[in-house]
Amino acid sequence: MKILSIDPSGTGTTGLFFISKEKTEFIEFKNNDWKKHYFFIKTLIKEKKPKIIIYEDTNYINKRTSDSLNLFRLLGAIENLSVKKIRTINVIKVKILTKKLFLGKIKIKNLEYLPGRGKGWMFEKKRVSIHQLEAYLVYWLFAKETEDNKNKRII
Repeated sequence: MKILSIDPSGTGTTGLFFISKEKTEFIEFKNNDWKKHYFFIKTLIKEKKPKIIIYEDTNYINKRTSDSLNLFRLLGAIENLSVKKIRTINVIKVKILTKKLFLGKIKIKNLEYLPGRGKGWMFEKKRVSIHQLEAYLVYWLFAKETEDNKNKRII
């Protein structure tokens, strides 16, 4: 099954993680215009044809800045894409998981943090940005929740 996982930004860097039977791929898009982020994601969906889109979601605004409002615009636009399933993972879950990984409290297969210049987060020995990492963690949390829900079903 093809899945596209997104760590969205309305005015900065959007990290994306794509997984299918054939491959895994990290993607990143940088721009100050939320509409360009949306059109990039929309084009990527046409190209990759995922069955599920998962994105990091938030409903929290600390300050009413144009950046946070543009993020909400992008989140609303993502919700209206023509994909069979759209799911969300709360930003707080992603941030907690990122912190636990960084502190070494938990481990995820093929993912490690290497300190030092030019190092950082590595997935299968290849460097990924913090935005790409968080897109992957959105996918990982979704997969874990899906697996946990299957195990909780009463037969």
